[in-house]
Amino acid sequence: MAPTAKLLLLGTVLMCLCSCMTAPKNIPENATVEELTLLGQQSLDISNYKAAEVYYSTIIKRFGSDITVLVAAEYEIAHIRVKQKKWDEADEMLKRIVSYYEGTEAGLLPPHYKKLALIDLDKIPQKQ
Repeated sequence: MAPTAKLLLLGTVLMCLCSCMTAPKNIPENATVEELTLLGQQSLDISNYKAAEVYYSTIIKRFGSDITVLVAAEYEIAHIRVKQKKWDEADEMLKRIVSYYEGTEAGLLPPHYKKLALIDLDKIPQKQ
């Protein structure tokens, strides 16, 4: 393949990837938690953190009164912060998630989010 053709192909691929990295503007009002979670996971799979956060934030806004749904969505956003190395934000969010397990509703919560939050907390560099 000629160098010019390779360059054009590479440019096209990069433009496609960049155009996919935008946040969704219209999320259907009738989307379920499961559908929004799937969209969030698909966004994470392609490292589109902005879109993933929009989906998880939508879950919190629409379904956040359910503590099990809230913990899951908050954990996913906190995990995004860890991936972005936004340590202060991640630390605050992860500690809040762990604190849910110290409350009266702890028995209702899926235990794996506490474990995952503690694992992510261990990834945060300690301040000297």
